[in-house]
Amino acid sequence: PKVLIATICGFIIGYDREMKQKVAGIRTNILICVGCAILTYISFYLSKDNPMIDPTRIIGQIITGIGFLGAGVIMKNDDKIIGVTTAAFIWIISSIGILIGAIESFSIPIILTFGLLIISRIFEKIEL
Repeated sequence: PKVLIATICGFIIGYDREMKQKVAGIRTNILICVGCAILTYISFYLSKDNPMIDPTRIIGQIITGIGFLGAGVIMKNDDKIIGVTTAAFIWIISSIGILIGAIESFSIPIILTFGLLIISRIFEKIEL
């Protein structure tokens, strides 16, 4: 179920980005969300039997890797900087994936995904 929920959350955000013709679309968002969920789940699963394992260490590594990935989509185009919003979406969909992998409730990540979509649409209309 965790992989399915991560796929759905990644698809929802990815579809929205794809419709806006952004570089990080459906596949990218699904892969990020599912990958983060799987890695987080593995970490917590392995720590159940071994108290010496800190399950949150993998989260720190995920965040570092996602920061690197996000930095790769930020570029200078003439006098404009583009890709910052895409990088932010990559960062937050990874956070949703981490949450899916870490907790048993799926309602919170789903609510956050739709909240992100709503906030994105609202600010898209009022942003200059």
